[in-house]
Amino acid sequence: MRRKNELAVDRILECAKEEFMEKGFEGASMRSIAERAGYTTGMVYGRFADKSQLFSELVEEGADKLFNFYSATHEEFAAFSADRQRKEMNSYVENKMDTMIDIIYDYFDAFKLIVCKSAGSGYEYYIDKMIDIETKSTNRFIRALNEAGYRTNEIRADLGHMLASALFNGVFEVVSHDFPKEDARVYVKQVQDFFTAGWYKILGFSSADEN
Repeated sequence: MRRKNELAVDRILECAKEEFMEKGFEGASMRSIAERAGYTTGMVYGRFADKSQLFSELVEEGADKLFNFYSATHEEFAAFSADRQRKEMNSYVENKMDTMIDIIYDYFDAFKLIVCKSAGSGYEYYIDKMIDIETKSTNRFIRALNEAGYRTNEIRADLGHMLASALFNGVFEVVSHDFPKEDARVYVKQVQDFFTAGWYKILGFSSADEN
């Protein structure tokens, strides 16, 4: 049997999620969350310092799992030889993206809060941090190819950032528009195919370079 305090915390978190989903982080208040839960404001403050802590409690586990997996994926790819990176740039990303979709859908409500309701919170720029990793990884990938003797077209740094931004904002559309998971897989694969073809074009690769 769960202890009374644990049940109270669960109730507060449940009502906090409802409040954030309805009003967003900026519009939510501890007073309103307490009223939803049927507790005093003081009781809520006795368990959570502020609404930032409540928001973090709701999203942190999923957010960290996805971010850490994504960061590790890029470090793993960077450790490959330049030749392997060139050959596997599409298939490697596609396989890892499937796992990312699994993580997102395992914590769908958390990512709904991050993508749609996090303005003003510590997670407002969560996607931007992933975009920065993507941009740096792309620049590192191009340098590795050039240093290994593979000729690529010159790419402006701001173009790389713009394309990474378009990719990630496109991928997270599955959350903002509540795609069913299997529909999301199909959609994200199509987005990947689009960007892969574009990168081959602007880098000056042919499709045969993948093999």
